[in-house]
Amino acid sequence: MPTLVSNAQSQPHSPEPNGAGLWRDADLAAALIAVLGHAGGGVRVIAQPGPVRDFWLENLNSRIDQSARRVPGATPTERLIGGMDITESMRLGKPVLAQGVFAECHNRHIVLPMAERLPKEFSGHWCAAMDTGAVKVARDGLSQTSNAMITVIALDEGIDEETPPAALLERLSLTINLDEISIRCVDEPLFSRGDIKHAQERMDTVALDDTTLLLLTQLAASMGIHSIRVLRFAVIACKALTLLLETSETDDAVIHPIIRLIFLPRATHIPAPPEETEQPEDTPPLPEESQQPDAAQQQGEHQEADETVQSVIAELPTDLLATLLKRAERSRMRQNKAGNSGQIAQDKQRGRPIGVRRGELKRGHRIDIPATLRAAAPFQAVRTRWDTSNHQQASLYIEPQDIRVKRFEQRKSSVMIFAVDASGSSAHQRMAEAKGAIELLLADCYSHRTEVALISFKGESADLLLPPTRSLVRAKRTLAQLPGGGGTPMAAALQTIYDLATTVEATGATPTYVLLTDGASNVARDGTKSRAAGTEDALRVAKKVAATHYRGVLVDTAVRPSPRARELSSALDATYLPLPNASAQSINASIRALNEE
Repeated sequence: MPTLVSNAQSQPHSPEPNGAGLWRDADLAAALIAVLGHAGGGVRVIAQPGPVRDFWLENLNSRIDQSARRVPGATPTERLIGGMDITESMRLGKPVLAQGVFAECHNRHIVLPMAERLPKEFSGHWCAAMDTGAVKVARDGLSQTSNAMITVIALDEGIDEETPPAALLERLSLTINLDEISIRCVDEPLFSRGDIKHAQERMDTVALDDTTLLLLTQLAASMGIHSIRVLRFAVIACKALTLLLETSETDDAVIHPIIRLIFLPRATHIPAPPEETEQPEDTPPLPEESQQPDAAQQQGEHQEADETVQSVIAELPTDLLATLLKRAERSRMRQNKAGNSGQIAQDKQRGRPIGVRRGELKRGHRIDIPATLRAAAPFQAVRTRWDTSNHQQASLYIEPQDIRVKRFEQRKSSVMIFAVDASGSSAHQRMAEAKGAIELLLADCYSHRTEVALISFKGESADLLLPPTRSLVRAKRTLAQLPGGGGTPMAAALQTIYDLATTVEATGATPTYVLLTDGASNVARDGTKSRAAGTEDALRVAKKVAATHYRGVLVDTAVRPSPRARELSSALDATYLPLPNASAQSINASIRALNEE
């Protein structure tokens, strides 16, 4: 008999059981969003581009009347909600309205690719159309309201803390994650277009009783969800699933998908399993007449809700909620940090577009041709009749008041100036702790793309050891080699800060400074050693720095909070932070808060 040799590598892998369950939920989500349409808002699809996502989108398109239309998130406002049709307005000599994408997609599904990159200035238009089912155009002398009942398929391709706008996510009823599904787990759709049509026609005939509504409410409350919009999504999804699965509205096949697709992605906590309370043995049972029927019924409903939640949680990965909470926290931290590199300033050529304005043909401005044509279009017929010149009639009349120029804004780059007191009094006290605080600040500046500069003052002068740079390694090396000893030329240090900040501001950047000193000034501006003259010169220069409104922080490096340092910070109009009462982390947080103002 021949010997049978097993070859495990040649055998195909069997589909993962967890992936098969996730695909079934994704297929249910496609069927639900096809049935609900605009009433369900849409679905958030967490997935990178790949065959699984493409197959899911094909399944969705096979169940709806018209294939979903792909609309980029950067589509401008006049194309989204509508505006003046420039060509027809020029031809007819009067304003003619052109429909926007939302009105064109009335009663259709819209695929929003890279939803995590949706600009904030456009997210309001999407949310308004999803809320009202209509768009109102009131611009360019036109006013019209059009139906726009859209269903959004938001493709979330974010990595780590990237996430779509919170306002958009709140209006999407369902959430699925296709990244955890292998292509081997993909299966044929459970419901056909005929099933979808049948469910849509009977949606109005299904009414949930009070017991089911109370169960859904308790399930949401047990997970920390208190949004009426989410409860409404759960109610209509329960109706649709009841029709699709042809089962009871309280069946596990209906309630469990609602928890996984609607409640869990929004959960803030998972309810702990109910504690079993033992009744004392010597306690006699209460007679049936004394039991309150309402209380017993309410207790049974609460117990049913808890058991339903626990049965669903038992089927989920143990680290699911921890992953969701971690993602939400990282998103919150990212939103708090984002965009704090410098002050916002308007620009003529580059930056984020913020609209148009009436302008002139001056050098440096960028003319917005569509806006200019929209301004001139309503007056073409009148200007044609008023043209009395002997030259050949022009096909287009544009007057100077029609010119529109683009407006931009961008954040300035920022420069953090560190001025370190390396004199003998400071070096012998807290120089090590001051360097530790500076290293944390340097790392934070690097993460925010902020340039840093380093000034050291001791003896009779202040020196710029490090011009503005983004090199974290170079800054740390210069800081580590910082020597100590000598007098404290405070006036020279403040003058150097003033000169460097003025130069930085002239380049278009935003300067801020951090002054680390014990406040003792014993060297005057002319180099003579005198405590009285040094203090007087320092306060005089400090008032000059304060007049420029440069934001700054004075970190008192003395062993105890020094009155001289507090007086100097008042003259500088700077934030005062005594180092003995603040750790390096708290100083870093305070300076970050200063930059975010």
